[in-house]
Amino acid sequence: MFYVHLSEVPAAKREIFDRLLSTDRVSTYILGRNKYAESVDGVIAADGFVDDYTPDREFLGKPVIRMEQLPRESIVVSCVVDARPLTALDRLRGAGIRESIDYFTLLRLAPDTFRPIERSEFNRRDILDNQEKYQWLHGRLADEASRLTLERVTQFRLTWDLECMKGFSVDVDGQYFESFVELGEGEVFVDGGGYDGQTTRGFVARCPHYKRVYYFEPNPGMMELSRRRLSDLEAVTYIPKGLFNQNGVVRFDPDAESASRISPEGSLEIPVVRLDSEVLEAVTFVKLDLEGAESDALEGAREHIQRDRPKLAVSVYHDQRDFWRVPEMVLQIEDRYNLYLRHYTEGPLETVLYFIPSALRGSP
Repeated sequence: MFYVHLSEVPAAKREIFDRLLSTDRVSTYILGRNKYAESVDGVIAADGFVDDYTPDREFLGKPVIRMEQLPRESIVVSCVVDARPLTALDRLRGAGIRESIDYFTLLRLAPDTFRPIERSEFNRRDILDNQEKYQWLHGRLADEASRLTLERVTQFRLTWDLECMKGFSVDVDGQYFESFVELGEGEVFVDGGGYDGQTTRGFVARCPHYKRVYYFEPNPGMMELSRRRLSDLEAVTYIPKGLFNQNGVVRFDPDAESASRISPEGSLEIPVVRLDSEVLEAVTFVKLDLEGAESDALEGAREHIQRDRPKLAVSVYHDQRDFWRVPEMVLQIEDRYNLYLRHYTEGPLETVLYFIPSALRGSP
């Protein structure tokens, strides 16, 4: 049975939080340098920042130090959010820091004080308002690992309790290529949102006897990089367009690195296409990581899904609604799929929903 509940912040963390915001001055450092670190510094005025991976010695006008230089009596706020927040806390404990608090706990205790996690502002409302949809998805998932992933990831995205993420780890290399994604000779792979070519490289390594790769990447700089990195591969068709639900031109933000996406405020105009109109041959495996445009791209692939019933690997973490909206859409087009859910970081990023044609698994 799928359910979510609101958990309490431990008393020890509440005490650290109260000390951070008290008028009594305490030695405070922030682990990490990003928009969340900037938000924290604007509230608590830290003594400095901790970053072992930069030559910079100053950030926001304050010193940047190595973890080994941290005063052991300091309170450290970890602003490592996206991929390895648990590892960051483990490193602090290994360095002898007795008092630390993570950014997610700050949000739990003072959600209106600190910057929200990007594109997560409506998580709570969606999860609480659509319990029946999450229950439906839970019952539709094909294995216990998928159901447990949905329970824990949804609980985390509702409460920001990092305890929910224990047991997850960063596994970028394994993403999109789980054991149930069976690859055979003659595969036609669509890499939707190719970015730097890593996924296509992983596909070719696992499926050397493929027929063709259709590589979609609308960011001109990343497409140029991808062409260089994949120049040794044969039968790759490079398409400098975005996948969408219609053919046309949209605005695009190319400056957000791996999070570059379609945006009304974007500085660049890019062409977008329906997969159905751009790729005419049958496809066998479609990966979509489009920073929130996944449901639009699926609508534009309706004919391929109906006709070819390809394997699908769809990122659902960019928009909370996609956890249920994407499976509703796909299964309305073609119901003969087994669904699997996997998560590939310790934080909110990289949750992938897989659709595996049921005939390939011997299931109804």
